Amino acid sequence: MKNKKLLVVGGGVIHTYNIIELIKGYFDDIFLITNVQDDKFKDIKHEVLTFSFSNPLNPFLLPHKINKIIRDYKPDFIVIIQVDTAAFSTVIANRKKIPTLVIALGSDVLTIPNKGYLYKQMAKFVLKRVKYFNTGARYAVNKMNELSGKDLDVVIANSGFEPGCKPMPKQNIIYSNRLHQSLYRIPQIIEAFARFIGNKERDDWMLVIGATGDEDNLKQKAKELGIEDKVEFIGWVEKQENNYYYSISKIWISIPESDCTPISLMEAMAAGCIPIMSDLDANKEWVEEGKNGIIVSDYNSNYIERALNLDYDFLLDYNLKLMEKEGTKEANRKKFYSIFDKEFKD
Repeated sequence: MKNKKLLVVGGGVIHTYNIIELIKGYFDDIFLITNVQDDKFKDIKHEVLTFSFSNPLNPFLLPHKINKIIRDYKPDFIVIIQVDTAAFSTVIANRKKIPTLVIALGSDVLTIPNKGYLYKQMAKFVLKRVKYFNTGARYAVNKMNELSGKDLDVVIANSGFEPGCKPMPKQNIIYSNRLHQSLYRIPQIIEAFARFIGNKERDDWMLVIGATGDEDNLKQKAKELGIEDKVEFIGWVEKQENNYYYSISKIWISIPESDCTPISLMEAMAAGCIPIMSDLDANKEWVEEGKNGIIVSDYNSNYIERALNLDYDFLLDYNLKLMEKEGTKEANRKKFYSIFDKEFKD
């Protein structure tokens, strides 16, 4: 059989890079069209194009440029990461109808249609004309079906996590490692921790906050609440240190305003942490309130205390098995390969 060539169209960095790393073993050659220059792509053949339509000429120029790459590269398969202007342009450019997989990140199909009529029509156009579909969360499938006007055959899979840590003897630590952006509500986590340790029986607990972005204001928040000696800021952590904190922490917490399925949730579950999550559809696909974690709906309540009422032995066994079946890179790689098998082994 001839060598299989893959064209990937994807913006951003981390999502695109992770998907390429996950599926590259299936193909003999890969070419990437992206909108950013980044060191992660240095070993991947690629071309940087402008995806934005802020320039009124780009809706015409971008499909033309992508079409030229398709004609020159002659891919056997195309993967488009995110339903956006680049996806729209690639579908137009794909005049030879090369089999294509669209990967919806979740936030794209939920928010892009709300940007205006034209963006909604672009999303519909893409979803109606592509052969294969993927997203990481079931709730996004409903929106994809709604936009396309039909029930799409969507494979639910994500880039997964590489098993790197196992549960260790747990310490009375609550670990938070999401970015210090308003989306992730880190100040509210500090407030919740203050309520939690207001109980003198919880006086030996610590809140460990990783990542970066707003340390000064967060430290001031902890000081105002009189708990600065109970909150440790460790800054940006590399993988080994991140895994260490997963392993020793009894609770992992993330309460963003919106989210798709975070890889950090999977890592925390695999490390035996009790997950505390915000009340989002994507989170509830992995965490069932009171069973294998806590789903927060009242952010002013002492919801951290509820985590200690769970059956931890059951939670640990349940979450480890769930991650092995659905969360690892290998499990998700097989799901993506099943899509390619449909095309190349029929």
